[in-house]
Amino acid sequence: MAFFDNSNAQNYSEADAEALNKALAAGYGTDSSAFVNGRALIPEDCEQETLNVLEQSKDDCKVMSTIKTTKVSSTVHEKNVRTGQGDYKHLTTTEGGESIETNQEITRKTYNMKFLQTLRGITQQMVDSETFEGALASEKISGIDTLMKGCEYLCFHGNSDVVPTEFDSFETQIRKAAASEQNIKDLRGVSIGKYGVKLFDEIASDIYRKGGDARKVLFPVALSQDIKDAILGAQGVRYVVNGPNMFDFGGNALPLRHFTSVGSTLDFAGQGAGADRFYHVKGVVEAEGDASKRPDAPASVTAAAAAATGSKFAATDAGDYLYTVHAVNSAGISVGVQVAAAVAVAGGDGVTLTITPGSGNLPTGYIVCRSAKGGTSVMEMTRIAANGANAVTFTDVNEELPGTASMLFLTENKVQTMYKFGQLTPVSTLPLGRRRAMDEFLVITYGALELYAPKFQGLVKNIAYTGGLY
Repeated sequence: MAFFDNSNAQNYSEADAEALNKALAAGYGTDSSAFVNGRALIPEDCEQETLNVLEQSKDDCKVMSTIKTTKVSSTVHEKNVRTGQGDYKHLTTTEGGESIETNQEITRKTYNMKFLQTLRGITQQMVDSETFEGALASEKISGIDTLMKGCEYLCFHGNSDVVPTEFDSFETQIRKAAASEQNIKDLRGVSIGKYGVKLFDEIASDIYRKGGDARKVLFPVALSQDIKDAILGAQGVRYVVNGPNMFDFGGNALPLRHFTSVGSTLDFAGQGAGADRFYHVKGVVEAEGDASKRPDAPASVTAAAAAATGSKFAATDAGDYLYTVHAVNSAGISVGVQVAAAVAVAGGDGVTLTITPGSGNLPTGYIVCRSAKGGTSVMEMTRIAANGANAVTFTDVNEELPGTASMLFLTENKVQTMYKFGQLTPVSTLPLGRRRAMDEFLVITYGALELYAPKFQGLVKNIAYTGGLY
C-alpha cells in the first residue's frame, strides 16, 4: 500500500501517481494531452437499434416510460446529428454551367453521463418474517420507482450549471442553445386562458419554420384547467364528447389532440404527453434534503437597483420588490436569506444581488426568489451557478418572472429521433457487502437526457397560473 499512503514516496514521482489515478478513474476529459481525473473513451454512435427498457407507470413518468434509450459505453457520449441537407436557394446555373457545392449540415454534440443511485436495505428479520410478503423484492421495486421519478424530475428541472451532478433537462438544453436555434415564447405573466388558443399555433409555427414538427406537449398539472378551457372555448375546435379522441380530465372531456395552422397535431394527453406530476411550477421554495450535507444558507445577500442594459422592467413595473436567496447542491436546499429591505425599482432598472456563501457546506448554485411588484410573498424566479467560496453577483432585469410556469412542445422524430436517454448503465441493483444482519444494495442507473436538435423544440415561459404571483 506504499503507493497510496506515501510511506515509500521516494519511489514514485508525482507524475507516476497522476498517471495511475487516471488509469483507475473514468472522467469527463476529452483532451488526451491535458485531461485530469481520468479520460473517457469517446466511441462514435452508430445509430444502433434501441429498446425502451424502462417499465414505469405511464401516468407517473410520462417521459421515462416512453423515451427511447441508446446504449452508451463511456462517461462521455458523442453524437453526430444531421441538422440540414444543404443550401436549397441557389441551385440554378446556366446551360453547362458549374454547380455549387451543397453539403449537409452535421453537428457534433457531447453529453456527459450522470450517476443516479439510491441506497436501500432490509433486515434479515424482515426477510424471514411473514409480516410483509416479498419484503426484499418490494424494496428493490421501491428503489427502482424512486430512481425513475428522479430521472423524470431531471428531464424537466435538471441543470448541470447549478448542480453539476444533474443532467440537463429539456428546458435547460433549449435555453443553452444558440439564439438562432431557440423557439422560446414569453407570456410575461399572462395566463393561457387570457392569451388564448392562438398560443399553440404561434409556437407550432415557430418550430415549423426551423424544420420541426411539434407533436407532444408537456406541462405542469397547474396549467391543466387553463389549457382545457382554452381549447374547448376556441371557435372552430370540433370534438365528440366521449369519442375516441377524448379523455376524462377532472370530470370533463378534453380533446386528445389539437390541430394547428401549420398542420402539426399537438398531443395534450395520451402516451408520453400532457400534464406531468414531476413538471413543477416555480413556486414557494423551502429547505429540504440532508441537513448535514446540503449547503449552509448564504452568509449575506445584498441588493442595489440601477439602470441596466436589456432591462425588462417597464414603467408599469416600477415599485418595491422583495428578494430571498437559497443555496443548493446535490444534497438539498438551504433555508433562505432575505434582502434586508424591499428594493425600489424604476422602469429600465436592473437589481444586482451580491450573494456571499456560508462558511460550512459550499453551494454549487443558488435559487433566487422574488416577489411581484408590491407583494409580500416570494417565489422561485431563477437558478444560477455558485462560485465555490467566492461571492457571486446576479442582475435581475425582469427576464424571468417568479411564481410562473412553463410548457414544452417537442418534435419527437424527423429523419432521426430528436431526443433519447443515453444509458451507460441500465436500471440495476448492486449488492453491497454485509456488515450486519441486513441486506444492503444500491439501485443505480447512469445516463443523461440527450436532446439533439433544440431548434425543433419549443418552450413557452413565464405563464401565469392559479396560485402563482401573476
